[in-house]
Amino acid sequence: MFDRDILKDVIVDYKRDFTEFQWKNERYKWEAIQCFQRNWNINAVNFPDMLKRSLDKTYNLLASMSNYAKAMIIGFAEAAPEEVLGAFIALYDESRDVVERIQAFKAQAEEMLEKYGDGDRQHFQTENAITVYLWLRYPDTYGIYMYGE
Repeated sequence: MFDRDILKDVIVDYKRDFTEFQWKNERYKWEAIQCFQRNWNINAVNFPDMLKRSLDKTYNLLASMSNYAKAMIIGFAEAAPEEVLGAFIALYDESRDVVERIQAFKAQAEEMLEKYGDGDRQHFQTENAITVYLWLRYPDTYGIYMYGE
């Protein structure tokens, strides 16, 4: 039998421990979602600028040592705003299978790298980065994919 009182106690302990120990390290993730949600506008007149503002608080979620997903997608948006807009529209199309959407986004990034990469060897639009984009748009539906976890 499921004991609801024990569950309530566990939730109280979790919230206390999260606030006390984890919140300071995790707060930026919620701020990244808030920033994205406030700025994302698929109909923006200046798509590259809107994308920059939307991703402004992603910090290490889209940029870390030797990984520049944010910089590359913004660079692609500046070079080919309609292509990147189309890639995001397709990625956010919930009527399609998520795996197919992720694979299509990666394929489009590969094509953009060849066209607009200016000698770059990597587009950095990995499953991790793409799931960050999904999570920012639909935080109640998606999580961030991390290979080691």
